[in-house]
Amino acid sequence: MYPMRRAERAISREEALAALAAAEYGILSMTGPAGEPYGVPLNFVLTEDGTAILFHSAIEGRKLVYLRARPYAHFSVVCAAQVVPEALTTAYTCVMVEGAVTEVTDPEEKKRCACLIASRYAPGRDASGYAGRSAPRYVVLRMSVDGVSGKRRPLPGMAERNKLA
Repeated sequence: MYPMRRAERAISREEALAALAAAEYGILSMTGPAGEPYGVPLNFVLTEDGTAILFHSAIEGRKLVYLRARPYAHFSVVCAAQVVPEALTTAYTCVMVEGAVTEVTDPEEKKRCACLIASRYAPGRDASGYAGRSAPRYVVLRMSVDGVSGKRRPLPGMAERNKLA
């Protein structure tokens, strides 16, 4: 990954993965076949071991065209953001991930991944039946966490209080 300019704001890999796991959504940024940029907000789930991010997708569309042409992407999340007008700043935690994106093609693995995504956004609901029946209508993408970095700007004067657990 590119060196961070404000290194004093860097958070550890463990903190970055915890923030990533806690974020509601992120932006997947890709480069198209002719080099054109594209970013799309997505729901996701970080795998338990922190080695991959899982997304679901329709079976066709711009995102898949781009990823099939250039299967390396950037994913970013911002969490715990709070504008501080009196200090002309924003307190935040952000995480950036780089990695290769592949399509999950094994039917059982695809179903398992779809259930992981569903359980994150609909906890306590059994999605296995839906994931199995709907499999022809969706794609599961796996992004490897090849590089991860994060940084935090705490509220002024409250550095310790604002750490993400």
